[in-house]
Amino acid sequence: CRKKLTRLSVNANGSIIPKDCTDKHLIKKNLWLKALIAIPKVQPRFAMAIWKKYPTMKSLLRVYMDPTKSVYEKEFLLKDLIMEGLFGDDRRVGEVCSKRIYRILMAQCGSIKTEDVENGADFFSHPS
Repeated sequence: CRKKLTRLSVNANGSIIPKDCTDKHLIKKNLWLKALIAIPKVQPRFAMAIWKKYPTMKSLLRVYMDPTKSVYEKEFLLKDLIMEGLFGDDRRVGEVCSKRIYRILMAQCGSIKTEDVENGADFFSHPS
């Protein structure tokens, strides 16, 4: 009996993981990591850095739903997370990726394009 595929599992079934990704086996077993890299322009190394700090979607959403934090704080919550480099050159996730993940996970309208969400469209208007 095959498990029913959800929209998320179809989009994050592992085919988008680069073949040379060192953590491919871990990503394939972890739905949260697959969901993160299903977000356009979120590379596996970004997902791994986020996963180390927020091991579940719930742990990240708990911070995103915190009414005491501003939208600005939430958008840049992930920017300083360290990605482990191949040659010890640790880099940060960065503002663009942090903002993208926040806006995608907190989007009010499911049919909006990711680039529009990234540009803030979801916060100001909804397509009719």
